[in-house]
Amino acid sequence: MSELALRVKKDLLARGKTGGCAQHWQTWTERFESVCGTKAEYARDDVINYLDWCREQGFSQLSIETMLRPIRLVAQIQGWTFPKLSMKKARDSEIYRPMLSKEDVAKAILVGREGALVGKELALLALSTIYGLRREEMSLPDAPVVDLEKGTMRVNTVKGGEVVTHLIPDEIRGYLSEYEAFSYGYTAQLYREIMCRVGIRYGWRYGWHTIRRTLVTELLLREISSVTVHRFMRWSDGSIKGNFGVMMMYAKKDQARIDSEIFKVHPFLKYWQQRRKVSKLTCRNCPSEAERNEVYMV
Repeated sequence: MSELALRVKKDLLARGKTGGCAQHWQTWTERFESVCGTKAEYARDDVINYLDWCREQGFSQLSIETMLRPIRLVAQIQGWTFPKLSMKKARDSEIYRPMLSKEDVAKAILVGREGALVGKELALLALSTIYGLRREEMSLPDAPVVDLEKGTMRVNTVKGGEVVTHLIPDEIRGYLSEYEAFSYGYTAQLYREIMCRVGIRYGWRYGWHTIRRTLVTELLLREISSVTVHRFMRWSDGSIKGNFGVMMMYAKKDQARIDSEIFKVHPFLKYWQQRRKVSKLTCRNCPSEAERNEVYMV
């Protein structure tokens, strides 16, 4: 590890950023040094050379903008001025946001409950499919605190959100008794292992967020207010601008009521209920050899 990359990592950790974030920025700083060399101070030409290298590697515009953030921090650490750069904005259509189909999510739950997954994996899958927890919110050091006696779970929300205390529905209470928190990296690995075991193909940049996006999409298709969905998914009220954002800040937040309303229309909660036998389940994107002759559904 280079001295500069180490300083970047220490800077982030000292300011309370996650280990995963610090690791990414360390890697991007090392890439910058490999392209531009090790220097006490960098100039505009160095940043341009790095941008040129990024485009040669085929990185998207959004990825390039993300990879420039550590270099801005490098400029602060070394005491030089980061150059003003006018670049095109990434179109929404150019941003890759993979998500699973609702059938795939249901398949993961049902096949996992049949015996394809063990306790710790089912617990993570329950947290993801019911609450849409981000990987950082399921991982050490800020993993959720599950209190089965009170029937609540405290989530240390990332991205500027407040600590949220969710209700635990009866359908997943037993599964959460086996919840175990792991490191940021191993939690990501467990997603891939779970998808393999339940027979669902995944691709580049697939992770726990693919389930979160599916949950948000399905909730918005139901007759429930956007405010309720926004707060259930633990987005910061301050992330909304304009008059609607002011309304969000003024409106009283009752998380227990929010959870209760969501659970009434939740697209995946029913798949964690008591089961009865039905005929063969088919699922888009599942390999035929992984399909079962008999599965369980609500």
